[in-house]
Amino acid sequence: MNCLLTGVTGIVGSHILFEWLHKAIVEKSVNHLFVIIRANEKTAEQRLLAILKDTSRPEFLNDFSLETCLEKVTIISHDLANISKEVLDNYNFDTVIHCAGSTNLSSTSDSKKTVHSQNYLVTKQLLDQLPKQVTRFLYISTAYSFGIQNEKVNDTIGNYAVTDFRNPYEQSKYESERFVKETCTQKNIASQILRPSIICGRLLHKPFFETPKFDVFYAWAIFLDKYAIKSKEAFRIWIDKKSGLNIVPVDFVSKAILYAFLNPQIKELNIVNPTQILHKDYVGDVLESFDVNTYEYVTEKPAELNTFEKLYYKTIGDIFENYISIPDLQFHAGLISKLIQQLKLENTLGVHANFMNLINFSVEKKFRKSY
Repeated sequence: MNCLLTGVTGIVGSHILFEWLHKAIVEKSVNHLFVIIRANEKTAEQRLLAILKDTSRPEFLNDFSLETCLEKVTIISHDLANISKEVLDNYNFDTVIHCAGSTNLSSTSDSKKTVHSQNYLVTKQLLDQLPKQVTRFLYISTAYSFGIQNEKVNDTIGNYAVTDFRNPYEQSKYESERFVKETCTQKNIASQILRPSIICGRLLHKPFFETPKFDVFYAWAIFLDKYAIKSKEAFRIWIDKKSGLNIVPVDFVSKAILYAFLNPQIKELNIVNPTQILHKDYVGDVLESFDVNTYEYVTEKPAELNTFEKLYYKTIGDIFENYISIPDLQFHAGLISKLIQQLKLENTLGVHANFMNLINFSVEKKFRKSY
């Protein structure tokens, strides 16, 4: 049960590490984890230690000494973009969890190059260089790799025509999924495609609300924290009142990934919330928390924009337009609901009740990255 993990310094990757350590030390259901970390201004070793020693780590890690944790982890100091078979052949693992990638939601030409490079080309490089002993490859994609769909989707993406995407990020993850499946079939490697939805801070394990990076939907709070003071007139915000965000806590995501790791019969899994949080139920609360008290929900983008609206729709509104202003992607959550029931969790994973706690926590932390 030795495994190679990429992306360990990221939001999901670090929590896979935490969950792995718990299972390796307490449950003994997994064994050794090899992690690829690129050195930057810090060495790969320093970057791993920063993750394990950070005050934002789950409280259950306090039960283990740092030395005990490090016994279960081997660092491969390398850049994943040019990893080679010669390097990987030095380590004994038969399974890969490929978590590294970009979540850039912008549609600029630069962001298109970034997501293609970091999501597709890096995945191709890793698969091309895998040692012969690898028999299983878990690819961490996104629930939005289905693109824009008019019907509820289940866990098998092959059941749907996938042609329209909200941004290059979604398309890069879809194309990477296809490449993973095709290449693994050619190499006689079992593949598993796991698709987390929008990720928020921890809601299962203390300290609650923590996340090493305030990403994706938190960008809305970052924008308001910086610019809400410029809102002098009524703010008309374009939302679809019947739609919402599908948000899952990062510690639930890591549990779902390890659940799939221990259940290789799961070939595809949408790691989603059975119930999305409607835009009309949270947008007003967020705006008011930043003292934007005069606002109106509208069904189309306003024609003549005031100063604050111009700033919003030119920046963050442009990125999120296809997520909050049109019908959302709906999921049949039967498979993930079995895990939720098994873990005895509340059906909405605590997201609805804690949405403003998550936002307020990010503001208190000043949106600082942990490691």
